[in-house]
Amino acid sequence: MTDLDSALEKLREQNEFLQRQVRHLEREVAAMRPVIAEVRRLRIWDFAPYEVSPDESWLALDRHSATTLMQALAGNDHWHPWTSSLDPRPQP
Repeated sequence: MTDLDSALEKLREQNEFLQRQVRHLEREVAAMRPVIAEVRRLRIWDFAPYEVSPDESWLALDRHSATTLMQALAGNDHWHPWTSSLDPRPQP
């Protein structure tokens, strides 16, 4: 086996390895697409500034968790969750 044959065999092995990795990543991406779509549709409402309480159709979500979730989306998806403006809190 020549050096060229050896190099070619090594490249084939690397190519096969990379193809397996790509297939694995494609499956992961496909599995996450519905999750990302649902998270995008979440309606997060900060009711504190309005001094009202949401009705029983709303579910409480920890502010830190919601912020972390939105930051993760912003960092991993080309969607910009921070483009929505929020009303300022009323000042006493």
